[in-house]
Amino acid sequence: MTFSFFLLYNVIRVPLFVLTGIAGFFNAKIRKTIRGRKGLFDQLEVALGPSPSARRIWVHMSSMGEFEQGLPLVAELLQRYPQCWIVISLFSPSAYKNLVHRQERTILTYLPFDSLRNVRRFIDLVQPALQVIIRHDIWPNYQHILQRRRIPSVLVDASISDKRLSASRRFLPLYRQVYATFSAICAVSEVHRQRLLPIYPHEENIHVCGDTRYDRVHARALDTKKIDWLLKSGHFVREKCFIAGSCWPVDEKTFAPAVLEALRRFADFTAVIAPHEIDAEHLECIEQLLAAGPVVRLSTLAQSSIDHVRVLLIDSFGLLANLYALGGIAYIGGGFGVGVHSVLEPAAHGTAVSYGPNHLNSPEAREMTTQAIGVPIVNEEEFRHFLFDMLENPARLAERGQRSKEYVMRNIGASQRTADVLRTFIDSEEL
Repeated sequence: MTFSFFLLYNVIRVPLFVLTGIAGFFNAKIRKTIRGRKGLFDQLEVALGPSPSARRIWVHMSSMGEFEQGLPLVAELLQRYPQCWIVISLFSPSAYKNLVHRQERTILTYLPFDSLRNVRRFIDLVQPALQVIIRHDIWPNYQHILQRRRIPSVLVDASISDKRLSASRRFLPLYRQVYATFSAICAVSEVHRQRLLPIYPHEENIHVCGDTRYDRVHARALDTKKIDWLLKSGHFVREKCFIAGSCWPVDEKTFAPAVLEALRRFADFTAVIAPHEIDAEHLECIEQLLAAGPVVRLSTLAQSSIDHVRVLLIDSFGLLANLYALGGIAYIGGGFGVGVHSVLEPAAHGTAVSYGPNHLNSPEAREMTTQAIGVPIVNEEEFRHFLFDMLENPARLAERGQRSKEYVMRNIGASQRTADVLRTFIDSEEL
């Protein structure tokens, strides 16, 4: 990293953090970011106490999505190096607040803001043998100090979106300086390896390892303890159960007419609706929309005397990835808005997957569409055709579900391949 870039970053960009802090007085999200870091170094020093002489690997994950993506790699590293500790840093306050992570030999912390003083103090405390960044939350001062101290840094699950690709072309010299600080890069695919070539000067150190999200969704599909009581309840016949995941009001209006028709035509048909937002107003709107179900909320199901659930409304978070085990047919929300949510979670369960037209934000949805695995939906009639095609043709449903599962299975193993690359930078005898 050149001195001129380093100087400009610290004279211009870093002071903006201070201004952001002042603006945070008027912004709730920024206030949470600042307040969450209050006493950070004291808390980190206490957390590091049980591992005074252990070697540490520092893994940085920006938010909840990266945390989920990075968990399989963390588990792989803990298994390979039983004497080491993992320090996991997060930038997002919402992710940090909502996480309950009790994995042995791991420490969870906020990432301090990227000022030189904070960076030096954080690295002095953690003393990492290796730094790993999940995806793309890259901070120049951290990279600069790590490079100066000869601490290897590896970017994993690396990808370049269309938007970032365009930005990298406009600011190529700046991107190259920052990316050059990485000892290696693990790309999610050959396509993204090619996109990284112009901005990373060491082509021989770019490795195609795959995406660890596949490992995560596969592991979660195998672990259904959270919903065992629902699986054993007898309410749901998988081939006749429809799951709507992370749905928004426009999604609900798209699938509701066909769902109501299916409830009338098939006595064993059931629907599980897991909305993206679970505020009272949204839940009540869904209940009115599907009132003929009738609708039972998950929070009241255990106390309900109902013999046969027809529509189950999920009014809590944290279950969706497991809930796909209940149904063979799924619709994933967001595709009529800014972009479709995770299609991998239902696919890992061998579920036939559909979603709205705005799915290009998801590489997996794009691939599943191209390979005729997932089904894009543009209106109510297309969803009706998809739903009844699956309900009336069990063999076709089984085939589509199998193809979904095979798609995920073809892509697992990225955590092991990434750990193989990291091994180059880890002294296994000391760890």
